[in-house]
Amino acid sequence: MRYFLFLILLSIVSCKAYHSKAEFSTYSNRNQIEIKKINNFRYLGGIKNSEGKSLKDSLIYRSGNLHKLRNSSFDEIESLKINKIIDLRTHQEITKEPDHFPKTISYQNYPAFQDENGELKDAKKQVLKGQFNKVDADKRMIQFYKDYVSENPQVIKKIITEILDSEQPILYHCTAGKDRTGMITALILKILKFDDSVTFEEYLQSNDLRQSIIQKRLNLANNLHFIYPKLDIGVLEKTGWIERNYLQSAFDEIDKKYGSMDNYIHEALGISEAQRETYIQKFLQ
Repeated sequence: MRYFLFLILLSIVSCKAYHSKAEFSTYSNRNQIEIKKINNFRYLGGIKNSEGKSLKDSLIYRSGNLHKLRNSSFDEIESLKINKIIDLRTHQEITKEPDHFPKTISYQNYPAFQDENGELKDAKKQVLKGQFNKVDADKRMIQFYKDYVSENPQVIKKIITEILDSEQPILYHCTAGKDRTGMITALILKILKFDDSVTFEEYLQSNDLRQSIIQKRLNLANNLHFIYPKLDIGVLEKTGWIERNYLQSAFDEIDKKYGSMDNYIHEALGISEAQRETYIQKFLQ
């Protein structure tokens, strides 16, 4: 009942601002697609690699989940000619908030991370009880990034190859469209031989597109802190924003286990250099 009351108050109380620091992308809202109730929705396109080649528009899309997509927005989604949606979420997340989208679009779920023991749910309880602080959150986020790219490479391989092999526009997403979706996007850009500078700018764009959502949550939590006085608001910052060192930790783990990103692409993802060049020809201009 106490937690339920907290959720109700979060939805109705007007609060003073809570100021937190986050790193934003120079891309700002570049490539953003505005559709009601869909967060962090954008396409990969227009960004250039070190050779001056640009990623083609309207082929690859990324977003947060689609459970709030309205029927009235179906025409907008269909106008993008998206042929398939790849859902990166766990079965538990999908059961709680199943995607809502036009029947003309096919759907596939590829969870490289499973929460079979209910760790996410338990973590939320620990946060509210003050058993989980900002430092803990930072460590867990970094570990999550490391595990995601290394524990189930066969699933990552399925996700990546299905996206790159598609002959039609494709959309992939997780819950907020920032962490799992961010890592998959970064790997795609590395396969297409984009520099880290470009890859990180695209990654950090999720902070720009989710800024109002995160700030609102932080403001509300700060002003209603009396309900859960042991809650460390720093945890909400660490899990709400994305940080450069999160993605870097995933890259470092790849280097540690495979020696280099190229080795990971060849060995873990099963993409030969010849196939990689084929993808480059397909997606760059």
